[in-house]
Formats: sequence, structure tokens, C-alpha cells
Amino acid sequence: MRRWRRMDPWGATQAFAGLMVLAGSAMAVAVVISAGRGLVQGRMVAPAVLSLAVALPFLGLWLTFVLRMYLAGVYVNDEGVRLRHVFRTRTLRWSEVTGFETRPALLFGEPTVRDACWVQTTSGAFESAVQRRSREVGWRKNVGPVLSSDDFEGMLARLDAERASRRFGPQVVRR
Repeated sequence: MRRWRRMDPWGATQAFAGLMVLAGSAMAVAVVISAGRGLVQGRMVAPAVLSLAVALPFLGLWLTFVLRMYLAGVYVNDEGVRLRHVFRTRTLRWSEVTGFETRPALLFGEPTVRDACWVQTTSGAFESAVQRRSREVGWRKNVGPVLSSDDFEGMLARLDAERASRRFGPQVVRR
């Protein structure tokens, strides 16, 4: 199986990012239509070209960032675990993964008040973008899904089950 399955449930962050993708797409269409109309009619040629030259790269960056935020999370397939962050994606083979644990999320190398899911590997630990909601006051890192404690623990249990099934192979029932 090549398809990546998301392990963390969809939440408010993904809903907000989805709305921002729609808003950015609508803005891009509006800019192209208004600038195109100005170019076709022969009026406002310089402002239309300038608006296209400025607005389209900005909207392209906007849509890329928001789409990456929408896709941030933990994914698995038969071959490994994929950690999608806003600015990078890391893929780890199941043979490298030694476990999953909960540790404080790091912001500029310092711990925050939220816990994150960490993937333990033979070459070290890697933080995922998925965090557990916290009511404590302090620094927070808002770059991925923030789950309730029940959803967070459920995700960790699903990840452990996926790792166990990959490590020991499929269970065969003999009669």
C-alpha cells in the first residue's frame, strides 16, 4: 500500500486552514479577472501588470503556506511514518522507528507548555507537528494540529498498533 493515512483526527486548525485556502484561491481568481479585464480593454495596462506581478507571487506563497498548514500531521503507510510540518516533511522507515512518546514541544530549542508526539528512531527523536491541548499559561507553538487529551492518546495508541503490526508482520489465524 503506497497511500499515506493520517493518524491524527481533523480539527479546528485544519478547518481554519481549509477556509484560508478557499479565501486565497478566491482572491487569486479575483486578481486575475480584474487585471485581465483591464488588459483586454486596454485601460490601466501598467497597474494591471503591476498588480499581477505583485499579487500572484504573494498569493502563491500564501496558498503554499496555508496548504502546508492544512496537511501538517502524522501519516503512516506500509513503508513508514511521515511527519509533515509547515516547512518540512520527514519520512522514516518502520525499521528505523523504535517507538512513540510524549514530550514537551520545543520552540527555539526551549520547551513549551504543550506536549508533542515524538517519534523515537535508531538515530534520535523527531518531533511531530501534533500537540496536546494545554490550559497552562506559557509559550505555545501553533504550527500543526492541537488535539484534546483523548484524541492525542488515541493517536499514540494507533501509532503503536501500526508499529507493532509492521514489526511482527500480519497476524495469521490458523485453524
